[in-house]
Amino acid sequence: LFRGIIRRINTELSNYLKRCVESNRNFNLTVAIKPSTLSNGLKYSLATGNWGDQKKAASSTAGVSQVLNRYTFASTLSHLRRTNTPIGRDGKLAKPRQLHNTHWG
Repeated sequence: LFRGIIRRINTELSNYLKRCVESNRNFNLTVAIKPSTLSNGLKYSLATGNWGDQKKAASSTAGVSQVLNRYTFASTLSHLRRTNTPIGRDGKLAKPRQLHNTHWG
């Protein structure tokens, strides 16, 4: 995510530099680098959960960020302690789904 945003800032910077050279203007770095590009990219990814470039939302990883559930204290703890295990629902392994005694309480 961050690498893609920095790449976009780099291309915007090079395009601005080319325009300055072609029109014979002075190069101003504060005008060339827009801080909103970085902040808007991170805000979009955290708000939607699509972790990747905004224009390539179909190829980005979905569900990376979630809104924290704060209904009750128990639901908040449950939401914070969830892990992502890449095991199919039809798998017959019971051990990854069982809660160990030391994890409770």
